[in-house]
Amino acid sequence: MPHPHNTKPDVIVIGGGIIGTLTAWRLREAGQQVCLIEADLAGLCCSTGNAGSISAGSVAPLGMPGIWKQVPGMLLDADGPLSIRADYALPITPWLIRFLRSSTPAQVARTATALHALNAIAMAEYRDLARQLGSPDIFRATGQLQVYRSAEAVLKDAAGWRLRREHGVEVRDVDAGELHDLEPDVGPQFTRGVFLPDEGMIAHPERLLRTLRAQFAAAGGEIVEARAESVDPVDEATVAVRTTQGVRQAGKAVIAAGAWSRRLARSLGDRVPLEPQRGYHVVLRDAGIALQRPVVAAEAKIFVTPMEMGLRAAGTVEFGRLDSAPNPRRAQALMRNTQTLFPALKTGAPEDRSEWMGNRPCLPDSLPVIDHAHRSRRILYAFGHGHLGLTQAPATARIITDLVLDRSPACDLAPYGARRF
Repeated sequence: MPHPHNTKPDVIVIGGGIIGTLTAWRLREAGQQVCLIEADLAGLCCSTGNAGSISAGSVAPLGMPGIWKQVPGMLLDADGPLSIRADYALPITPWLIRFLRSSTPAQVARTATALHALNAIAMAEYRDLARQLGSPDIFRATGQLQVYRSAEAVLKDAAGWRLRREHGVEVRDVDAGELHDLEPDVGPQFTRGVFLPDEGMIAHPERLLRTLRAQFAAAGGEIVEARAESVDPVDEATVAVRTTQGVRQAGKAVIAAGAWSRRLARSLGDRVPLEPQRGYHVVLRDAGIALQRPVVAAEAKIFVTPMEMGLRAAGTVEFGRLDSAPNPRRAQALMRNTQTLFPALKTGAPEDRSEWMGNRPCLPDSLPVIDHAHRSRRILYAFGHGHLGLTQAPATARIITDLVLDRSPACDLAPYGARRF
């Protein structure tokens, strides 16, 4: 049945995660009438289940040169930092081929530049956004500490650290003494570290998202809880979004539905190789340790962040079907690695901890899609940010706002094209 709200907004934004919500908020700030459509407003999406890290220096893609040597191990180690569920090994093969093609030195160099363009403004933007929202405490400029067991382990990541330095990211090597001065609760077996002073964190990602939605609505934005089933151009001035609550029309539409964006893009003539990158987290309400900042166990690829609701351990990558149930082994492995990282950790009773799994939208070259649809320039894409959605949301929202208002964005959009594959 038709939606009772009969006005035609300037823009419909599909997807109520941090990318879609911040985009809707910026468009409303720019004077646009905006309708935000989200299928599950109460659900814990990736924007609320992430590690909370503002990783402004993360310019190294997931697929680095030499990654091809690790792919067989991904199939065999169900508890490793990057794994593929056995029942998904065949469907993911075409994506893996593109992933390996994207890991050449030349392509990685181009990708790093494109990642830097989206990451660079994150810290300043979140500092200002937190103040605008009246919640300055939700953003913390803490720096980030990555820790290793040996100098040899650091060398394995040397290419990634070199990319950061080449793009002006401040990176400081620390020895065991300084590492444990920064974070005394890190285990003594971690003897080398890298400190990134210009990184930060969000103290409560869910509070950030809910506050942003509330202020968007208070400013006159419309929020509809419905699932978008299709997006179609109607004429030169109108697009139609068919939802489970009826059909809505607008001047333009933005698809920011995360891992669920692929189907909508395909119906618009764009076969985007988007796959769900399943991430997990465990939250300990009373962990018995005191961290000052996100700490990354670099070899295990896990982030541990001190948040308002407790200590959150998050990370790793698992490729599987979008509708597959969570794999309990992944959360268990995450917990074991966190206990190794912090020997004094208290896991508490089962009721004092929680587990979560979410589907991050992942593309083979670690870059998002920020572009218009093949069938209509009035339909825009903003999805595929992988594990950097929180970090890249401010830049993406600014770019989409520019595109909607027919202004030139601040950066070259060619690397994020929907048809680059």
